[in-house]
Amino acid sequence: MTTLQLLGNACTLLTAPDGARIVSDPYGSECPPGLRPLPANLTADAVTVSHIHSDHNHVAAVGGAPQIITEPGVYRVGMVKVTGYASREGSPYGPSELRNVVFVFEVAGARIVHLGDAGLIAEPEIRAAIAHADVILVNIDGYVLPLDRLLPEMDSLQARTIIPTHFSVLPNARWATDETFTLEEYLASLPADVVVTRMGSEIEVAPGMPRQVAGLPYLLLK
Repeated sequence: MTTLQLLGNACTLLTAPDGARIVSDPYGSECPPGLRPLPANLTADAVTVSHIHSDHNHVAAVGGAPQIITEPGVYRVGMVKVTGYASREGSPYGPSELRNVVFVFEVAGARIVHLGDAGLIAEPEIRAAIAHADVILVNIDGYVLPLDRLLPEMDSLQARTIIPTHFSVLPNARWATDETFTLEEYLASLPADVVVTRMGSEIEVAPGMPRQVAGLPYLLLK
């Protein structure tokens, strides 16, 4: 069984059937108000970092002497194939000058895509690599990817299960921008024809995931 936990912000823990553990985008002291710090006993075999912002690159929070993966390329972590693609962080005006690595995790026939802070993906190589993903984690703060473009972009990529990240915890303490939704606000705003599944902070991932927006609250809420 492959499981994915949304720890907080864009930080995830992927656990493969062979026990391999990969943490992506660990956050530090800069994180959404209402989140606890990453636990002192958090360990992994590898840590992937999409870009250099401190809410995504606090690798010191992860123990166990993990392999640190910050560059594009192909890696192997236990039974998981990890492929990083060079992209750019999004902005309200299009791709910025800040580099961002999109990571694709392939395990037991399933593909999981962690976009980091990527905006609209223009590169054909990346679009081909992330098309038809079983799970795609996408930032919904409205800054890197305009929210009116988010679902059309996911539809064009034929994404299956979409997991929102980078959302506010508290309505009176907006994270990233003043317009950033809480998870529940975002889910409630979706069109009626979008399948919305509310669940806990962990999801089991398998090939052929359903077409849905899966609302995973952060695990590390205060």
